[in-house]
Amino acid sequence: MSDILKKLWNGELEPWSEKWEKESEVRELMGLLERHKESLESELGEKGKDTLKKYEDCYMEIENLGCEDAFIKGFTLGVKLVAQSLIK
Repeated sequence: MSDILKKLWNGELEPWSEKWEKESEVRELMGLLERHKESLESELGEKGKDTLKKYEDCYMEIENLGCEDAFIKGFTLGVKLVAQSLIK
């Protein structure tokens, strides 16, 4: 257990480096998003492009907050499971 904690502390654990089951679906959707974004940008003026960029920045900030929250909740659940298994 302490070895895992040391690796986590030192940034050696990267759960995101493992292959994701939905990777191909996400890759396809990312391609569609990029294509639609390019199409939209071609129809916008400079002010519209600036607004789109601000929208994307806000969306990414929300996405990052959601991922951070999911990590914290998942980690907390894992700790609770381990603690419960040690009590009994």
